[in-house]
Parts: sequence; structure tokens; C-alpha cells
Amino acid sequence: MQLDEEDIASERGELHFLAALVDELMRKLHLAGLLSQADLNSIEEEVARRIGNIPRAW
Repeated sequence: MQLDEEDIASERGELHFLAALVDELMRKLHLAGLLSQADLNSIEEEVARRIGNIPRAW
């Protein structure tokens, strides 16, 4: 099964949407006092490790 450029662009758009959604949820949890900055950094580090990326600082 081959993916055409439309499918790839659509999937990339969905991934960007999900990443932005998670980012906003994490920010809201931080602002509500449910996650500390250390918690956010820990989550970021774990996700970056799993996907082989460099973590962002919160």
C-alpha cells in the first residue's frame, strides 16, 4: 500500500494538531497547578527519549 502526497500531508496535519493539543493541555494543567514545571520537563524528556528527539525546556 502506497501513500500518496495527500495522505502524507493529511497525516502530518493530524500529527501537528495532536501535538498542539497536547501542548495546550499541558500548559493548562500547569496553569491550574496540577503539573509543576519539573513535571512538564520530565514528561518532555521521557517523550523525547522514546522518539529519539531532543526535549524542549518548559
